[in-house]
Amino acid sequence: MKKINKWFIFFIFIYFSCIDGVDALTLRQAYNELASLEKSYNAAQSRAQMSQAELKNIQASIASAEAEIKKAQQDIIAAENEIKKSEAEIEKKKEETNQMLLYLQIMNSHGDSMLEYVMDADNYTDFIYRYAVVTQMSDYNQGLMDELNKLIEQLNARKVNLTQKQADLAKKKSDLQAKYLLVQVQYKNSQDEGISFADKIREQKKLINIYKARGCKMDQDVNSCNSVAAVDGWTYPLNSFWQSSSYAERRGSVYHYAVDLATPEQSPVKAVANGEVVSASVGRNGCGGMIVQIRHTYHGTYYLSLYMHLISTNVSVGTKVSGGQVIGSSGGGPIEVRKWGDHCTSGAHLHFAMATASSIYDLIGYSSEHGSTFNPVRFFPAMKGQGASFNR
Repeated sequence: MKKINKWFIFFIFIYFSCIDGVDALTLRQAYNELASLEKSYNAAQSRAQMSQAELKNIQASIASAEAEIKKAQQDIIAAENEIKKSEAEIEKKKEETNQMLLYLQIMNSHGDSMLEYVMDADNYTDFIYRYAVVTQMSDYNQGLMDELNKLIEQLNARKVNLTQKQADLAKKKSDLQAKYLLVQVQYKNSQDEGISFADKIREQKKLINIYKARGCKMDQDVNSCNSVAAVDGWTYPLNSFWQSSSYAERRGSVYHYAVDLATPEQSPVKAVANGEVVSASVGRNGCGGMIVQIRHTYHGTYYLSLYMHLISTNVSVGTKVSGGQVIGSSGGGPIEVRKWGDHCTSGAHLHFAMATASSIYDLIGYSSEHGSTFNPVRFFPAMKGQGASFNR
């Protein structure tokens, strides 16, 4: 197998305590693991619900910001119309001022100076009258100019405020949209987590039902209440192969904790020892083809064997198998790719891995740590590294 995303890993992760140096799986431990998985599932669901609620709140805030932006735009249009109206009014007031000045000039037939107009009075009464006229006209003219200047300042200030308000609202909307995208990712991740835990819960329940059907007691080693005999030998998973990758081979930033055994598609794949099938499913998201995992007992120790990129299998969870029994046909090439859409392979081969202990660990092969996996050469001398071959 060439690559894998963490979301494709669908196996159950069961960690059990060590008893007298030998890992033992009991029904109670299986129930405890189920409770832990359900707790994790509920937490993921809760996070998804919280994210969904937050998304709705953000959407409402974005809608509110858009409404405010629309109103601000309307206010700007209204202000621009008012500015045009005020500018017309200013021109009108200027014309009125000019008319008054012209009137004063007409009234002052003795010269261009309003002072001359006042001083040219025939008597004191006429002087007072002329002075009052000039004063009123001057005050009115100054008042008009002050009013015009104040109006211009107000209009300019309003334009600045509206422009700033529009910019602030646009930034607010942009920030909300960025937050929405972030929460959307969190919501999707929580959903994916929930799906992953739901898959694990289903597999765990299947195992529990199998153990209960056998009559296993709560604190009894599940292997002591079944009829599968302990392994007294190992058999190769293929009749012939050419090893195309070594165990723990580095691939970019990760390691491949399994071996790839090149073999023609549709070659019979065999169980490497007596045991029980603990998972048999198609890889999620189009990675791995049909995947089978078998649990064995050997000299009081539990082992797991993993077979990936199968075109088909004739076993299911709970099936008891014997060493050398055909469990499916190999794939990894065009036949299997067409059937399952497997994008984690680049040629016909069997992805084979093994691990110790009773836990099901990332046996798909990629991990930052090898966990309980080990080099299969321990039991299969022919799997000594890339380029090694085997023919029965």
